[in-house]
Amino acid sequence: MDHYDLLARPDWKARSVLIVTPYVEGDFFKRLVSDLRPELLTVVIDDGCRPEDVSMVKASASKRTAVQVALGGAPGLVHAKVFHIEWETPGGKRAHSLIYGSGNATRQAFHGGINAELMCKARITATNHKPVLDWVRGVRDAVAKAPYGEVAVEAARDVWLADGVVVRLPAIKVKDATGKASNFDLWLQRGLLAAAFRPDASFLRVHINLLAELPPGTLEQTIQQVGFETPRTRRLSIPYLEGVEDVEDGSDGGGKWRSRYFALTQLGDWCSRECRAKRGHHFRKAGHEGRIRILSLLEEMADANARELTRNRYLSRVERLWTALGEDAGLYLHSSSNGVDSDLYASLFEQRVDYDLELAEDDEFRQRFIDGVEIIDVPRFRVDAAAWNSFVESFARQLHLENLKKKSVSLIYQRVASGLDGLADYPFDDPRELVEALRRHWNTRIEDEYGERTTVGEYIQSYYELG
Repeated sequence: MDHYDLLARPDWKARSVLIVTPYVEGDFFKRLVSDLRPELLTVVIDDGCRPEDVSMVKASASKRTAVQVALGGAPGLVHAKVFHIEWETPGGKRAHSLIYGSGNATRQAFHGGINAELMCKARITATNHKPVLDWVRGVRDAVAKAPYGEVAVEAARDVWLADGVVVRLPAIKVKDATGKASNFDLWLQRGLLAAAFRPDASFLRVHINLLAELPPGTLEQTIQQVGFETPRTRRLSIPYLEGVEDVEDGSDGGGKWRSRYFALTQLGDWCSRECRAKRGHHFRKAGHEGRIRILSLLEEMADANARELTRNRYLSRVERLWTALGEDAGLYLHSSSNGVDSDLYASLFEQRVDYDLELAEDDEFRQRFIDGVEIIDVPRFRVDAAAWNSFVESFARQLHLENLKKKSVSLIYQRVASGLDGLADYPFDDPRELVEALRRHWNTRIEDEYGERTTVGEYIQSYYELG
């Protein structure tokens, strides 16, 4: 069921909208602004959100609607999903709607048939619901003051909505959305993980489903000699472009970027978002020139003549396979009156190439394929204290191991060691003590190597400047 109707009053005019949410999504805000056209949209997002999320929400502003965005902080996630709308009725009076439940400010929550959400709506009045409106105004005031410093919003506990119905509104800390991470845990939460990018195994390959399972032994070897791969007993695959199998390389391309800019954690190699923005052009595996060449060969398949040559080469392989299978060929391959069913296998080729050409037009896929690396967000699981502390300690454990090396090339380790120098005794001996020291001293004022005043956190966050 579509939930946008909970936010609508066609006969009323939206004066302001307040949203507190851990997650945001662009289509939701486009529709909200288009449907309600509020004078002011105020959004508080969990402080572990991506900078792009803040930019996306701000971009929903229009001539009619001003938008202000701030970050919300809590020991775990700001997990509240609260929507407040202040209306002007046709008679010129003020009215209020409060919507809350399990739905985030996303299309997935409000568009029917995607997520199953529990949503509640209450009509509230200044006379009967002053504590609710006080909390809402407190959040709005905090957003306005956030550029000048963090503002605490007190919880509203067991606030009466109706007979037998109360609501608990959370305590949160509201902070500016443009500042750097205000604590060590938030810096890690905003970071990124690097993993090897492995496209779908069918990319650049035509797959043939056999009519029967291959028996083990010489027949499988015969098929491989023709050029087909046998990943499963009833399926063959073959690259349709020359040199596809030669572009994989597990090394970091000689640049040692992973050991310099990343720290190994239990979730993979971690780097800061700022580091990726400044040094991300280094984050690629060896062999990227070959992968660029492969994509160029694929793009040539858009030309009819080039595709015909490649298709004919592929069909020649299929005919050779038919011949190699001998009198049993019809048991495994589709046949026609003239032998192998070339029309069917040509059709499989065309479908595969069309799909791959469409995939290669996606900029994100192209970048990941060329680099051989997939950069993803750290999962937002700070609400699970045990799991989060385990992740944080795995980060500290890597720095502990770096400290045991005769000379570490890790820029993160170097900055942490310099930043905590004189503030903590032997912090790298115990990963748990290192985590405690970073949490305790993140906002401690120090002097950098140039004599400039900064904080430990700001000093560590700029580690990428060393390389």
